[in-house]
Amino acid sequence: MTTHQLPDLARPDAGTTLISEWIVDTPDRQDRAGRALLGEWGELSARVRPKAFLQLSCFASADGRVLLSVAQWTSDEAHLAFVREHRADMVGRIDREVPGIRRPGLVRYRLAHTVVPDGTGDDTTDMIVVARAESESASHAERWAEATADRLRAAPPLGMGAAHVFVSEDGAHGLLYAPVPQANGVVGARPYRLLGAVAGPGAGADGVGSAGTGRSDGTGRV
Repeated sequence: MTTHQLPDLARPDAGTTLISEWIVDTPDRQDRAGRALLGEWGELSARVRPKAFLQLSCFASADGRVLLSVAQWTSDEAHLAFVREHRADMVGRIDREVPGIRRPGLVRYRLAHTVVPDGTGDDTTDMIVVARAESESASHAERWAEATADRLRAAPPLGMGAAHVFVSEDGAHGLLYAPVPQANGVVGARPYRLLGAVAGPGAGADGVGSAGTGRSDGTGRV
């Protein structure tokens, strides 16, 4: 099932969030690769119906060079089992459509903080910003995540929706994901727009899984 709604990154049934970039270099290749990625996931989700797959959302960087994939699964183990059986064929088909995609790798994240500014309702924008931190120290990534969440609570950018701050499983990466009406509200963040999303087989008509969309604080490859 396809949708054009931003994902709920605090949904309680998401045991893991997997984020990866594909470097495609040009806006035309970005559009073709995004459509191919969403088409492959849509076909696989409908045909294989993996119950642990919740949603994959595909975003395009504003400079036309990068695709960002945000995938939610109930567990890492279920994702890895699916990847072992299906990823090679799926990626092979995409690479025949758009040769030369560079894939630096996927990072597995856990939600550390959710920041919901006063007056925030449903996210109506299709734009997000993403900021990252990298460190060899797990404690540094945790401190970065906490400080980032504290700054957003104290002074959220105008119009920001529910923002989510993640720390990777290995503790080497921090990541901020924030829906915004304009890209210049978060210093050092890269803007993306939503191309589309594929909801898992358990999603309802609104593209949300049956477990609901409650908010909380709280490597294979796509």
